[in-house]
Amino acid sequence: MKAFTAPLLELAEFDTIQKTKSTGNRGMIQIAGSTGSQKSHLAYALSGDGRRILYILADEEKAKEVLEEYQFLDGEVLFYPAKDFLFYRADIRGKYLVKQRMEVFRALKEEENVTVITTIGALMDGVRPPLK
Repeated sequence: MKAFTAPLLELAEFDTIQKTKSTGNRGMIQIAGSTGSQKSHLAYALSGDGRRILYILADEEKAKEVLEEYQFLDGEVLFYPAKDFLFYRADIRGKYLVKQRMEVFRALKEEENVTVITTIGALMDGVRPPLK
């Protein structure tokens, strides 16, 4: 996949972002100006050094679109869905959503390099604390 990220290494702007990332500051970096699949491409290129990436989108339709784009670059990306309140208690759909959400929590606990794509609505859903 280095063929996909190599052109970014030649850009001065990308170099500036890399330097900002490497200063050791923890937190968020806001990047503006990229459009469409450029966002997924840039996020993938920046995530290569063992960091956790949380990619938050406004709605689930856009999140699933970005998930498909990102899976082309990295098959290990995870999707954290929102609870579908109409079908959440239904057997098939509800269990699948719970499974997806638990896979994200497992990966965050056990893996160092994790990319999660989600929506604002999914982050607003409450999660019960672990049982002791």
